[in-house]
Amino acid sequence: MYGAGPREAEYGETSLVRVRIRVLHGYISDAEDFDEIRRDLVSTARTNTIFLRQYLDALEVVLSEPQPVGTLLRLVEGDANWGIDHDQNDAGAAVFLRDVARLLREVLDGVR
Repeated sequence: MYGAGPREAEYGETSLVRVRIRVLHGYISDAEDFDEIRRDLVSTARTNTIFLRQYLDALEVVLSEPQPVGTLLRLVEGDANWGIDHDQNDAGAAVFLRDVARLLREVLDGVR
């Protein structure tokens, strides 16, 4: 279902797995909205940004590399537990994941 990307050795786990488990399950799946996600990310960033930077890198890899059809949609609607109201396909899911990446960037930029 989820394939390995060429940067697997660099991360010790695939970027896709890192996004699924660390980002989507860890920060997104139980959140009510992006404000709650931001608060959780800011709280983490106050302690340590190393992992958040790795998560952002992994998310950017997932978005930049070709994924099997349906993968991004499963990530968002399944792993993130986030319903997409429009464009219920990989393109719509990519929009959501880019928003998550943007949010991560903003949080990281705010702690520099």
